[in-house]
Amino acid sequence: MSGGVLVPIEAGASILIVDDLPDHLAFAGAILRQQGYRVHAAASGKAALAFLERHAPDLIVLDVHMEGMDGLELCRRIKQQERTKDIPVIFVTADNHPAAITAGFEAGCCDYVSKPFVRAEHLARISAHLRIARQTRALAESYEELDRFCSAVSHDLKSPLSVMRMLLSALREELGDHLDGEAAHIVTMLDDKAGELTVMINRLLEFSRMCNIKPSFERLDLEAMLRACFQEQRLAEPDRSVALHCGALPPVRGDAVLIRMMLKNILSNAFKFTRTREQAVIEVHAAEEDGFTVISVRDNGGASICLTQGGCFAFSSGCMCKASLRVRALGWPWPIASCYDMAGASVCKAR
Repeated sequence: MSGGVLVPIEAGASILIVDDLPDHLAFAGAILRQQGYRVHAAASGKAALAFLERHAPDLIVLDVHMEGMDGLELCRRIKQQERTKDIPVIFVTADNHPAAITAGFEAGCCDYVSKPFVRAEHLARISAHLRIARQTRALAESYEELDRFCSAVSHDLKSPLSVMRMLLSALREELGDHLDGEAAHIVTMLDDKAGELTVMINRLLEFSRMCNIKPSFERLDLEAMLRACFQEQRLAEPDRSVALHCGALPPVRGDAVLIRMMLKNILSNAFKFTRTREQAVIEVHAAEEDGFTVISVRDNGGASICLTQGGCFAFSSGCMCKASLRVRALGWPWPIASCYDMAGASVCKAR
């Protein structure tokens, strides 16, 4: 607190004001400086672009109606530049017509303030978007840190695990028939556990990559992809008897890499939860419901999954548990649905 002015958390942030009226620039700048912000001023769109070539403010407040380049065109140019496209832009306008407000958002602005603005509202909007921008940057940095961590863990752990499995293989060959039943069982268990750890590490690395992948949409043969993933899973557990009963599945539009990752995870879980079954069965079928296609995956180990035009949810009998798969991140461009499995009875409703 200084001089009766409450200093916001974002005090010290850099703000660029763009207006072709000097009195407006001086008035708005004085209000922001009182709050502890570092204020820069530009009297035209051209001057603002020149400033942005050398500096990157935390937020931009621009007037819509200016001589020459207006505020909306300036905003569009700002959003077209890689180094400035993430800077939040608030536009100031005396035109409260919905079409004018919509035009501002379509140009890339994140919010607007009506003229003549109310001081408290003006400051509140600026503070809110500075906070959102700060949190967004922090989140992006966290994702990058997670990615670096996952990559480091993956490479640092996979190497000794690979050596361990090679040594176990060499031990089997060296001892040959001298490896008795119990010792052979222990070696096999060690090898299996090392294999499971390798899979877990690969999944961790896949997850970190998934967070940074931009989906590339294309038409996909979902049934062919599902059967291919099933065969891969069977090769990983050749001694098991697992049957896939798959009806005709429709083609989908999505990201091939991410959709395949999703299918591999679903089938991996199905294999995992049917290990107690002498004959494991995985059933997949598609049905039309409320104008949407619902793809259901069920196994005889007590779990079922519904893939609707938008959602992926996994359940076990007697409880409801929503899976942590996000549709758009997986490149599955369909609306989300609600699914329930109560004591073996599945219900799926599209929203």
